[in-house]
Amino acid sequence: EFDAGLFDCTSNMGTCALACFCPCVVYGQNQAALKGGEGCGGAGFLYTLLAAFDCYACIGAHGRGNIREERGIEGGFLGDCVTHYFCAPCALTQEHAEL
Repeated sequence: EFDAGLFDCTSNMGTCALACFCPCVVYGQNQAALKGGEGCGGAGFLYTLLAAFDCYACIGAHGRGNIREERGIEGGFLGDCVTHYFCAPCALTQEHAEL
């Protein structure tokens, strides 16, 4: 289980606001942090590209799956996809808190 709840996004208003208005940056930061790097680079660009085709939930679910796998958190792609589809900013903020 994630340390922070899905709707605990208001505990980090800076990340929450960034996830609302520029989710590609938070997604990229999350993936970079997972790999021990900085910035948002390629992962953020890929998120932006797929979001342009309304596929943000798929790329978000993939990133969430990477975090779950690294942290030993149970779940699956379908649940991650639904979470990102209905509340991407909350999911990205929760993932950011986990890292």
